[in-house]
Amino acid sequence: MASTRQFLEQDKENINKWIGGGKKRYTLLYSAADNGCDPTTFHTNCDNKGPTVTLVYNVNGNVYGGYARVSWMSGSGESVYDGDAFLFFLKGKSGQKPCKFTIKAPEYALTMNKDCGPTFGKGPDLLTFKDAVTKGTDSYPLNSVMSPGTYQISTETVTEMTGGTFDADDVVVYAVEDVAQETYLPTPWREMDLPSWNSDLLNLLKKDIEEYWPLKEMGVSEDVIPYINILLLGPVGAGKSSFFNTLNSLFRQRLSIQARAGSSDTSLTKSFNVYSIISNRRPLRFRICDCRGFEDAHGVDLFDVEAILDGNIKNKYTFVDKSHITKESPFYRRDPKMHDRIHCVAIVVDANNDPDYPMTEHVQEQIKKTQELMNQKGVPQLILMNKIDGLSESVRGDLSRIFHSQEVKERVEKLAHSLRLPPYTVLPMKNIDTEQRINTNVNILALYNLRQMLRAADDYLLNYLDDFSGDKFEPNYEKSSDTM
Repeated sequence: MASTRQFLEQDKENINKWIGGGKKRYTLLYSAADNGCDPTTFHTNCDNKGPTVTLVYNVNGNVYGGYARVSWMSGSGESVYDGDAFLFFLKGKSGQKPCKFTIKAPEYALTMNKDCGPTFGKGPDLLTFKDAVTKGTDSYPLNSVMSPGTYQISTETVTEMTGGTFDADDVVVYAVEDVAQETYLPTPWREMDLPSWNSDLLNLLKKDIEEYWPLKEMGVSEDVIPYINILLLGPVGAGKSSFFNTLNSLFRQRLSIQARAGSSDTSLTKSFNVYSIISNRRPLRFRICDCRGFEDAHGVDLFDVEAILDGNIKNKYTFVDKSHITKESPFYRRDPKMHDRIHCVAIVVDANNDPDYPMTEHVQEQIKKTQELMNQKGVPQLILMNKIDGLSESVRGDLSRIFHSQEVKERVEKLAHSLRLPPYTVLPMKNIDTEQRINTNVNILALYNLRQMLRAADDYLLNYLDDFSGDKFEPNYEKSSDTM
């Protein structure tokens, strides 16, 4: 079967990245323009064929669609769970970039209806066509429907990607198959200066974190700087709050949901939250600072970001849309000390998004301006590349092989380039949100990444070492390696 519509290799590469797991083979199953716009024909050609990609060719020349891992079926309108389904935008007017829209309510991911073409979401977020449509009639071109609700996509974004009309010239469905196993490198692409991943390593890392205090290796006494602050920034849904919950669960030895986490079109974090982690009945010498997520509709005001970096904003300050904190606010700290400042920033990004375009243009512009501000202030930046288990089945099954994965390595390099930072600043991560129990390998990776953040914070404090010339102690241990 051939289609009159081109499915470009660049488009396939983008979809491959979004699905994860390596290269794919795409086999044409159905074209509304070539086979007839008839739900019965669609279901005859596409039911029970496994994972599929649906492409909608809009009359404006835009191309968008959805991916379903679950097979299509002829139903009567029931919703079907698909935790891997997503919508996407491939092509539009000049300047519009390809983008993936992840699922937020997987129980409503797909709708199975014998009277409809491919249908995503309960809204429906994307209904390609309903009933038979004949060329040359008033019902042609095809009139799709997009009503966001199940996927991470806004009404404004739908308008941009459709060009203001849902009319389509064609709907095309391809079967998707894996064609090759992921390549594993014989030696790790990042040396962790760590032994084998096991409980001994977990305990070693945990001990390092519990015994940490700022500038310990430089001989600064532990009572000089009470703690350092790590700020988590990033787009909505990237997993900022979940990273704290992962760390907190580790030290509490049970699953913790202290920080609000989940899926939403808008940020679940509405205020500036400062979290401490307790171990052996005392707070550890660092704090995790969680901030409102960057989003298209609203964002963190750059004035508020600067105030957070400088230590002016107190815990529990609530962000206000299109406004920022004032010096008259009770949450404004007028005379911040060194321990009130932010000493390291981790930009949290979803690993399953396109590494060349890891977020929407508006959000990426917010991140860029924030990075420029951090560069001016000399605040170290790291990238927490979250949800890496979605990149491949192999890494999902054995997280300890992450630094042998060619695919993860390539994703790290591309993401670093996109955010204009060196590859060694990218920290692959998996949170506990898909776990039903504490996982040793997840904890090892979380502690390793936290240790890199603490080292980055110490590097920041080194610029002010002369200010800490008071009491010192003589370290009696060998300095550990700074290898990333």
